[in-house]
Amino acid sequence: MHRSQQARAGRALTTGWGGDVQDPDAPGPAFQLTATGGASATSAAPDGTGSEDRSPGRWDPHRPGRGVAAEIALLLVLVLALPPLLLGGTPAEAVARRFLQALVDGDMATVQEHLTPRGDALDLALVPAVVEATDARIEGFTLLSTRFEDGRAEVRTRLRVGARSLTTTLRLERRQDGAWPRPAGTLVPLTLPTVMVAIPVGTAELSVNGQRITVPAASRPRGAEGLGIITLRMLPGLYEIEAPPRDGSLDPVPARINVPPLLSPWTSVPLQAGYALTDTGEEQLAGELHDSLRECLRSTSPAPLGCPLEAPDAHGHSGSWRLITEPEISVSPGWMGVFTLYARGGVAEFTVPAAHGQALRTHRVLLDARAMGALDREGELVTSWSP
Repeated sequence: MHRSQQARAGRALTTGWGGDVQDPDAPGPAFQLTATGGASATSAAPDGTGSEDRSPGRWDPHRPGRGVAAEIALLLVLVLALPPLLLGGTPAEAVARRFLQALVDGDMATVQEHLTPRGDALDLALVPAVVEATDARIEGFTLLSTRFEDGRAEVRTRLRVGARSLTTTLRLERRQDGAWPRPAGTLVPLTLPTVMVAIPVGTAELSVNGQRITVPAASRPRGAEGLGIITLRMLPGLYEIEAPPRDGSLDPVPARINVPPLLSPWTSVPLQAGYALTDTGEEQLAGELHDSLRECLRSTSPAPLGCPLEAPDAHGHSGSWRLITEPEISVSPGWMGVFTLYARGGVAEFTVPAAHGQALRTHRVLLDARAMGALDREGELVTSWSP
């Protein structure tokens, strides 16, 4: 047998602990560290003249599992740690960045996935066509800081709209799929700013930033006339909301608002997206009021119901009315789609016929009254006398 294949006796190594150090070649019970002999500890020299000890860092053929375990551990580290590094920042910041970039890009399908239920609010301003047409929308963002606590994360970010910027906070919850927790979280659903807008009752469509949008039938304001309020969810930006154009009697008056760069609850004061009367519209309302007054003059009552006429000294008697002086009618803007009309300077006379030998009696009254005009659900201008 070649000497390189012989097992070499182990050589005792002294520990160097204490003063009673034994001779390493002497037998005895002293504590020893022993290098085990065997083929794994020696190898033939390249020139065949002897053997050399193997480096302790080399692969041990009797223990192959150690290398496999190390490779698996390295693979897990890469799977869990590398994606966040490639995306930049922590996993929470990566999730926040994807959402904010969707805002900048107008990717409303992605944005809608992270919103709270809308409730009674409408998403007329969140359709892609309106978002694309919106000026001063979010054009950039900066992640400021991230705070972790109890499996949650808060990412503070600054949203930029032109020269304006505001700070908001995105909150995330850690997500776990199966047995392995993923190094990412889900955004806590966001509540967008809302805008209250008063629109004409029965309005079937609106213009939002120049885009014609249908108002769902179930969401149209109720009421017989005037304006009713709807609530819209909106992203930050400039908005113009307008009722549909009509005939020459009414001009749409748009509601304008600048929604601040926030991704949190915020509500505007009520806005009005109604109509203004044109000269033709004022003449139309004045003409309807004259027609209503003439209907009142046909009554035989000294106090016709729903009319601006009353002869208090003739109560209990029937008679006839006639208009002596036409009133002057003026129109002024009102509130919530209702216009105020004034009839001033008119004179009317109520005559009670003679009976049972009594003389004919006349009662002259001053006509000074107020009326209201509005657009009804069918889109017609109507008037009514105020009590």
